[in-house]
Amino acid sequence: MLYAWIDGVKRPPLAKGEHTTCPDCGGVLTSVIPVENVPHWRHKAGDCDPWSEPEGQWHLGWKDQFDLRCREINLIDSMTGEHHRADVICGAGTGRATVLELQHSSISEEERVAREAFYKKAHRMFWLVHVHNESTFAGYSFGFSLDFSKRIQVVEGQTYAIMRWMGRSKQFIEKWKRASAHVFFDWQGHIFFLAGDALARRLTGGTPLQKGEFALCALTREQFIRAVHWAD
Repeated sequence: MLYAWIDGVKRPPLAKGEHTTCPDCGGVLTSVIPVENVPHWRHKAGDCDPWSEPEGQWHLGWKDQFDLRCREINLIDSMTGEHHRADVICGAGTGRATVLELQHSSISEEERVAREAFYKKAHRMFWLVHVHNESTFAGYSFGFSLDFSKRIQVVEGQTYAIMRWMGRSKQFIEKWKRASAHVFFDWQGHIFFLAGDALARRLTGGTPLQKGEFALCALTREQFIRAVHWAD
């Protein structure tokens, strides 16, 4: 967790030795002030959200783009009692609320499906996937695959390009093509929207994309942030 409540203020830890209570589970949180990573709060007995993952500067940089009241919001399924902490929620409490999940590390197909099922019960959902090269070749393959010079289609004023994945394995792009939520990629600071199946069929005249093919629309960071804020 990057933020917790201290004396009525939601904030990151400022010094070693600070402690407080997790508002979601009531457990003890202690401050962690690492040398090379961002300050954060650690559950003494393990994070109460099994979907939590280590967070760094990329997560912090994106969370900082949204009001503090929108960051790290706990959601509870009233039927099952299951609860998870969304990275960002804009428009909470309205019929246009949007959950933004920031995904830096690899995620299994099963967890992706589970997160979408949970968050989409009452929200629109965005993924922002950080495409990089720290542990895989996805970043290199993504960069080699980008091609906005041909197979261009315009839908509702937005320009899309259909391209082919150039990496050794198509698993990365195929997994995100199967997402039921809206998927955006952050590659070297550039933002791309991945066309889902229904939209991709509009781009091709009704036929599904072949394995390894995918369609992207380039956005500015400002356009992406406005899209998340559509309910505000």
